[in-house]
Amino acid sequence: MSGVGASYESLYTLYRKGNPAPEKLRRALLLAGVMRWFAEFRGFGSAADTWATAGLIRGSGLDDAALRAAGVSDELVSLAGREKVADADAQAPLTQEEQLGCLVVTLDHLSALVVASAATRPKGSVKDMKVSAVQKKFRDSKFLPEVNRMAILQGARRMRWEIGDLTSKTIKAVFSCEDEVRDAVQAIA
Repeated sequence: MSGVGASYESLYTLYRKGNPAPEKLRRALLLAGVMRWFAEFRGFGSAADTWATAGLIRGSGLDDAALRAAGVSDELVSLAGREKVADADAQAPLTQEEQLGCLVVTLDHLSALVVASAATRPKGSVKDMKVSAVQKKFRDSKFLPEVNRMAILQGARRMRWEIGDLTSKTIKAVFSCEDEVRDAVQAIA
């Protein structure tokens, strides 16, 4: 991806200056961590900061003007701000940028569902969480109704993954960063 602009650290500093509510900070950091994990998993380790930045942008809710003033490229603002997954039935292989755009939308919703499912567990962690537990919550439209289940399904289809496989990967991604996110949020609370 060319001309990414602002680094993850500088954007995080900008976001923290706005004193986000702990839950909003948690969501932004979690999505950034999940995106970083998926960048590594997909073989784009050299772009992991860019993928994490896309997650931070989407999770933070910073407006486009503030992002551009911070030096974030128009391309990254556009990718992170998508509302839908690109044509889920397209047959062409996805470029790195298309994968980022597809996954940031999909994982925004799926990671929220995974975290909310974990919150119903005694320890509130995804450790040892089974895919079936998340899938049960996925099928219950009354559980976290703001999660766009269609975006999750379309994203899985566009990435050519089974929904259970994508859910398993997302649980692993959340587990990889949940302690760090919890510590960062507790430090400001």
